[in-house]
Amino acid sequence: VPGRVELLSGGKWKKAEEEKRNAELSFLKAQVNPHFLFNTLNSIYSLSITEGAGETAAGIIKLSDMMRYISSASSQKFVSLAKELDYIRNYIELQKNRFGNTIKITYTVNGNTEGKLIAPLMLISFVENAFKHGVNPEEDSDIKIQIQISENVLELQVFNNKVNIFYKEELTSGLGIENTSNRLKLIYPDKHVLKIENAAKEFTVRLKIMLQ
Repeated sequence: VPGRVELLSGGKWKKAEEEKRNAELSFLKAQVNPHFLFNTLNSIYSLSITEGAGETAAGIIKLSDMMRYISSASSQKFVSLAKELDYIRNYIELQKNRFGNTIKITYTVNGNTEGKLIAPLMLISFVENAFKHGVNPEEDSDIKIQIQISENVLELQVFNNKVNIFYKEELTSGLGIENTSNRLKLIYPDKHVLKIENAAKEFTVRLKIMLQ
């Protein structure tokens, strides 16, 4: 009948909503890989200029581990929390190698990761954002990253003081925090709290997630 609108039953409506949610997640996830690959390759390139062959080789090994993890994690809904934190550690170590003692970086993890799962690449964008906006070797750069795990709850706090942007704008995609915020809403709709404080001289992210 022309102009007829079919009303979906409860089951069909639920299925349609699930398909929409999966399509949105697939789109967001598709944006993740090029973003991290590009920025990480840029870090290796900078390392090759400022450091010797030994540091560059170690950086390439870390990069290889990170890319292998991304390749594996991108096809999974949830991954080992321990491996997710290994990815973050490798990223931070690459940045430490790149900038040396010119910036202050503090990274701490407390709690037990055993048997805990998390959606892949859910934390790294907040860490990367701190390096994007909080690093300038000619200024007082200070980045603090703290992760606390208790039972089935993970709490992340990322702090950076604001400096003149050191990264060139063309080297960053701008997908990070907005992308992750959307993924959090889809994957952890009632199981997360995200608070972002964008002050004049400081930027702080506080995230709490109920893990699988």
